[in-house]
Formats: sequence, C-alpha cells, structure tokens
Amino acid sequence: MKVEDLDLFTMVVRLGGFTAAANALDLPRSNVSRRINKLEEELNAQLFFRTTRQLSLTRYGQSYFDEVIKALEALERAKHITTQIAEAPKGCVKVGLLPETDEAISPILFSFLDMYPDIELDIRSINNGFVDTYQQNLDVAFHAGEIIDSNLVARQLSHLNGTVVASPEYVNQHGYVNHPNELLDNNCICFRWPNGQVDNCWRIEDQDYHVSGNITSNSIGLIKRAVLESKGIGFLPNLLINNEIKEGELLTLMPDFDSPYQNQKIWLLYPETKGISRATRLLIEYLAKEVPRIS
Repeated sequence: MKVEDLDLFTMVVRLGGFTAAANALDLPRSNVSRRINKLEEELNAQLFFRTTRQLSLTRYGQSYFDEVIKALEALERAKHITTQIAEAPKGCVKVGLLPETDEAISPILFSFLDMYPDIELDIRSINNGFVDTYQQNLDVAFHAGEIIDSNLVARQLSHLNGTVVASPEYVNQHGYVNHPNELLDNNCICFRWPNGQVDNCWRIEDQDYHVSGNITSNSIGLIKRAVLESKGIGFLPNLLINNEIKEGELLTLMPDFDSPYQNQKIWLLYPETKGISRATRLLIEYLAKEVPRIS
C-alpha cells in the first residue's frame, strides 16, 4: 500500500469522483479507477458505492477516510520536521494567481525564488480560489472579494484599494476630472462581476456615483487596456496600475477624494497549516509581507 494511493483516495473523496480527481492530478481516469480498485482489494473491503450519477463512501470507507487523514497529517508533520533540518528548503509549490495579476505578483514570486533556488513554483491562472484550490490541487491561491465557509485557511493580505484613472490623451481631449460629479459627463468603462452585475456604481467618499459608458467587460485586463488606449475613464485596483501611474501612462483623477475599490479584500487561501510543507509555509509568509507593499 503506497502513500500516493492514500493521497489519491482522499482526493477522490474530497472532489466527489474519479474524473475530478484525475483532472486535479493530471492523471488518466482509468489510472485513478485502477488504483482505487487495487486499494479495495488490498483492504478486502468496499470503500465506495458506485452509481452512474454519483460516488459516495460506504460506512467502512468513511471510517477509513477519517483514519487515513490523521495518518497522512502525521506523515506530513514528520516530513516537515526532517525538511526543517535540511540547510535549504526544497519542493514544489502550486500557486494560483487571479487573472491579470501576474504582472504585479510575479516580481514577488521571482524574488522568492532568488532567495530559495531549490524551491519550484508551479504557477497557474485561476478564477476562484475556493474552487480551484481543490480542482487543481493547489498549495496556495489568491482570492479577492467575499470568502465562504470552507476547510481552507483564509488569510487577509490587504484591502483592494482602487484609483479612478485616465490616460493623458483622454484628459487632453475631455478635460481633467476634479470632482466625482464630473464623472457623469464622461465615458466610464465598467467591470462586470462574475455574478453578472455591472459595476456602474462607483463609491467615492462614502457616496455612490452612477456612471455610464460604451464599454463593459468582465476582464479587468481589457478595461485597463481600454483606459490606456484613451477609450474612457476606469476605476481600477492599485495593484494593477501602480507601474502605469509611475510611468505617467495613466493619470490619477480626483486625488483629494478617497476611492476604496468596492471595499474588497485580497486573501491568501491554503489548506490547514499543520499539513503544509516548509516550502509552502515560507512562500505564504513571504507573500503576507510583500503583497501589502504593492496593493
């Protein structure tokens, strides 16, 4: 009986099926099914009830799962202790980045690798940290907005502050915006949230301003590019536009007005700390220190 097969068993249980586990681990579904069948043969017990629509644990399977989790956590703690003794931390950490954040976050990840050259980073683009952490078997994932009840640890990194910006060319053509009321006379590019709601109500100094424009998109990156191309005014997270503001490619509008970006927060999601590797733990602490500096 291999530890890898026990890990696979727990993954099948958590994701609710052979196919989901195979996708998360980049394995053929037939490989997953064969290894689970072999595990049942070794135990001489049925772990799952199998139907065409769903997969569920038997009573024996549930008891076995509970004990396997404890055993794997104990093995991980033992592994963690031996890794700590080593001079240089090693291992691969799977990291989930939200769309369009790679430009801001990648320098932090690269500097981390400079500090720990024996650590490998498997960096993936995700849409939802809570979903993709399980589906892609991630060690740590970024998340913005509300958090949900789950078995993941949610560590707040920073508030997602925002700035109303426009390109110098747009300002030359349409004039500088000094007060939020002037937004109503300008073309404002709006973001569409995953639930379909259009973010056309910009909150500035505790007051809502309903804006409109001829571009709406669920891609924050497209909105940023549209603003850079002088197509309108955007309300964008500082995390994504700090460099453009420093280089003069974007101008901050209404600098005397506080503009929190929808009061959203940036979170770091990861499994229970007692089961994570030293490499993952080091990355978490490094991100917790560096991300607030740029956000």
